[in-house]
Amino acid sequence: MQIERIRTQIEEGKIIEQQSGVLHRAVVNLAKLNGVRVTGLQVKKIIDFVTEYIEHAPALMMIIEETAAMSGAQPDVQPILDVTEDYFLAPDDIIPDHYGLVGLLDDAYLTHMLMEAISDRFKLQTGKSLLPIDAHETNTFIRRLIGEPFVSILNEHVATTLDGLGEKQNINQILVALAQMNLSSVPELIWGNAPVTEIIGARI
Repeated sequence: MQIERIRTQIEEGKIIEQQSGVLHRAVVNLAKLNGVRVTGLQVKKIIDFVTEYIEHAPALMMIIEETAAMSGAQPDVQPILDVTEDYFLAPDDIIPDHYGLVGLLDDAYLTHMLMEAISDRFKLQTGKSLLPIDAHETNTFIRRLIGEPFVSILNEHVATTLDGLGEKQNINQILVALAQMNLSSVPELIWGNAPVTEIIGARI
């Protein structure tokens, strides 16, 4: 997986945001639409959180890739890695990457939502957590930032991807492989293993 290429892309996205302020304006405009006044510090905290959310996607994929390689489960989980990598590296996806952090937000959201959907299936079957953290609340917050119609398009893409994975191989096979990797015990590279409410509360 081309993790370093994705990370370089994220660093470039930060530079574009510093120069263009697209995400800054989006946050301010969203606050106005909701009738909320935000300070410059509050906007900065949201931008910092969004940056961490984007950085968290390749970090999670790297954890999966490295753990899969050590456990011999790479063939089973490779389709997930391929899908997320292809979307991250496609320049003209739903929100084009030349918009900087805003353009990478859909890439990260797709990665997190795909893993959330797979984790939900696992939890439904076993009652146990599959991933180090439950990203539902962070994804909910990001959904409000992305807005419609982009969120619906991305969610449909996640559903189609899961259907495609099911056609190529038994989705339960992927779940078994991920469960054997015991990802829930692996420390997160970006957020550690802190509860999501604590993560959001500390940054926003």
